[in-house]
Amino acid sequence: MNQSFSLLSLSSTIVVFLVLNSFDYGVNGDLVSDLCKNASTIDPQLKYDFCVAYLSENPASKNAHDLLELGIISMQICLQNATSVHSYIVQILKDGKEIPASKPCLEDCLDLYSDALDSIPEAIQYFKDKDYSSANIEMSAAMDASVTCEDGFKEVVSQYLTSPLTKQDGDFSQLTAISLAITHMF
Repeated sequence: MNQSFSLLSLSSTIVVFLVLNSFDYGVNGDLVSDLCKNASTIDPQLKYDFCVAYLSENPASKNAHDLLELGIISMQICLQNATSVHSYIVQILKDGKEIPASKPCLEDCLDLYSDALDSIPEAIQYFKDKDYSSANIEMSAAMDASVTCEDGFKEVVSQYLTSPLTKQDGDFSQLTAISLAITHMF
């Protein structure tokens, strides 16, 4: 009886070791591709090719050993993108070339992306602290910037005008969806 318990314990240990080792994608597979496949399953709105392209384009992704590292990288990409969108909005408003009816929407979007710039660093810290629920809340708040921004244009601007931020909002929404999918994996 003792010997069978010992063999059962040993075989359980081996199985656990093999399962945990399967997450070492540096040796056993492509972490980015596998992550994006799983993420697009979690969120059907997330485009697999977009996920792979953005994560692969970041040099740090090539050296990521696990989902924790890739989660931080994805959130840093979100922060860079939010900063870029924020700067883009500032430039549009500074140039004064926006259609007058769109100015209030752009100002609202500027505020929304300012909030996202506050939320994302908090999400990164929560994620590093392994507080995935709080990281999820902060990333969800950041994602709302792009959705609310686009909704503002749809509600206020006439049907003949389009948001000058549609592509940026769409990209930011996809990037935050990647980070959210990763937090859901933990």
